[in-house]
Amino acid sequence: MLREMFPNSLVGAEMYGGFMQRANLFCKIFEAENSFDLVLNKINDFLDNNGYDIAKSDDFDDSQTFQKFPVTISPDIHSTNYFLYIERDYVAKSQTDFLIHELVEFRDVRDWAQFHNSKDLAIALSIESNELLEQFLWKKPEDAKREKLEEELADVFAYALLLSDRLGLNVEDILLRKIQRNAEKYPVEKAKGTAKKYNEL
Repeated sequence: MLREMFPNSLVGAEMYGGFMQRANLFCKIFEAENSFDLVLNKINDFLDNNGYDIAKSDDFDDSQTFQKFPVTISPDIHSTNYFLYIERDYVAKSQTDFLIHELVEFRDVRDWAQFHNSKDLAIALSIESNELLEQFLWKKPEDAKREKLEEELADVFAYALLLSDRLGLNVEDILLRKIQRNAEKYPVEKAKGTAKKYNEL
């Protein structure tokens, strides 16, 4: 449904719990419970946790639609689910830009920026990397639980992106430059099929 509505979205609904972006419009699907009040509670928990005003049941019109900029809540005419739409003045230039923006917004509404200096972000990144390693401890690689790997890897990515933002570094630029330097240090004719370091080739 969402892919048909927003075919050019930067983030697929299945990739972000039903939350997706197209330009400055975000949408999240909430599965209806046994009553409208229950699904509204779930929507309001999401709104409150992300710094938006909550919606009251008597704010909905006859079509069960709530609209108070920047938030719109409306029923899905094809099911009992509800769509939450949020309009914003921010438009992502890339998927990486979108992810950094979401992380920074999550941080800022909680007033955590004061703790996010480059030193502590680097330490947090190292700690999360070790928690990722811990998932493989005393196991065969294939026995590590995928759910835990996803969670710990997400933490690693989050701190890496926040650190790049704090240092004013463009993720795409520094990665492409590093790939180019590695290509020069590890030419295919010397490095193919071997794990030797560049100075041992």
